[in-house]
Amino acid sequence: MKRLSILSAVICTTLMAVPAQAEPKLFGNAVTMGKVPGVKLSAKQRRALKWYASKKAYFGAFYVVEGTDDLFWTRNFHSMKTAQEAAKTGCEIVSKSKSCVLHAVLYPKGMDPNGNGLEGLGQRAGKVFERKYPKRQKDGKFGAFAINGAYGFGLSFGWDTKKEATEAALAYCKLDSSHGMAPIGIQARKWVEAKKLDKCHVVDTHTPAAD
Repeated sequence: MKRLSILSAVICTTLMAVPAQAEPKLFGNAVTMGKVPGVKLSAKQRRALKWYASKKAYFGAFYVVEGTDDLFWTRNFHSMKTAQEAAKTGCEIVSKSKSCVLHAVLYPKGMDPNGNGLEGLGQRAGKVFERKYPKRQKDGKFGAFAINGAYGFGLSFGWDTKKEATEAALAYCKLDSSHGMAPIGIQARKWVEAKKLDKCHVVDTHTPAAD
C-alpha cells in the first residue's frame, strides 16, 4: 500500500494598506469516517481499510479498484477536495487504471462531507497549531505558521523580526514538502507540482504584545 504524500504573498506598496490576515480555520479533534455503500473490497483492501479507520485523521479519502487489491489513501490533508483528488490520482497511478472508485472519506465530526467549507488546517496541523505553536513562542519575539497545499506545515518562534519569523516558517514548510515529495514517483511528483501542492504560504504570525 502506498500513500500520496503529498502530495500568499501580499503585495504591498506605500499606496496600499496591508489587509488583515485571516485566522486559519480549525475543526477540533473529533473525526468521522463516512463510507460509500456498494463498493466491493478484496480481503487486502478490507484489511487496509480497517487500519485506515484505526488511524483516521481528517481530511482524507480511500480509493480502490474493485476486483483487484489496488488501493490508495490520504489523510491529514488541509481540504477535503484535495484529499480526494490526491487519493484518486494516486490510485490511478499505482493501479495504472482509470477505474478507481471512492470508498471512504475522513472529515471533522459534525460536518457535512459533501458540504462547502471543508478547508482549513488538517487534523495533525491543527493540533500543532493549537498546542505546540503557542507554547513555543517567546516573550518579545516573533513567530509564524505556514502550510502547503497538501498536508505539510512549518512553524517558527523566537525571531527578532516578523520577516525572519515568516521566512523561517516557510523554510520549514518547504522542507516538509520536500520530505513528502522525495519518496513518490516521477508521475506523482509532476502531478503535485502541477497542482502546486508543494507550495507554502503563511497562515498566522505571532507578534509580541505591545509594552
